[in-house]
Amino acid sequence: MTAQVRLFKPRQSSLRPADELAASDGRALFRRLGLAEDRVELVSQVHQGFPVNIVEKLAGELQLPQQALLKVVRIAPATLGRRRKSLSGLLSPEESDRVYRLAEAYRNSLQLFEGDADSARRWLVEPAKALGGATPLQLLDTEAGAGQVRDLVGRLEHGVYS
Repeated sequence: MTAQVRLFKPRQSSLRPADELAASDGRALFRRLGLAEDRVELVSQVHQGFPVNIVEKLAGELQLPQQALLKVVRIAPATLGRRRKSLSGLLSPEESDRVYRLAEAYRNSLQLFEGDADSARRWLVEPAKALGGATPLQLLDTEAGAGQVRDLVGRLEHGVYS
């Protein structure tokens, strides 16, 4: 199998500059998901647990089947069902942390592709030579893998192609 080299060319956007900035910096994504922009508040949200509906919201944003998202964040469908029926309706802090890891990776890919959601989603599911042929999405099930994805995004943002 031969690796294809793709050159990133920013698309011309029809968004106004302020809207374009909000779309590309991920703040709009976090607002839609109900996540705090402030890091201290975000950590508090993780500790308390995210509302269960964040799973549906994030699956919709990523245009992924919910089952695929649950596999990445390592939440069993039965566990999600129990969380839905619980009085709190919250994910555990550990589950919330894994969901955050995926949301952060999507936000970073949106920034990489300057707000182009289709390109960002496609990048997450395409095999990457720099990730040993795995897709970024496949590596997000562990913190070590998520670190590799963050490093790759940083390299791509700075023009270091690997």
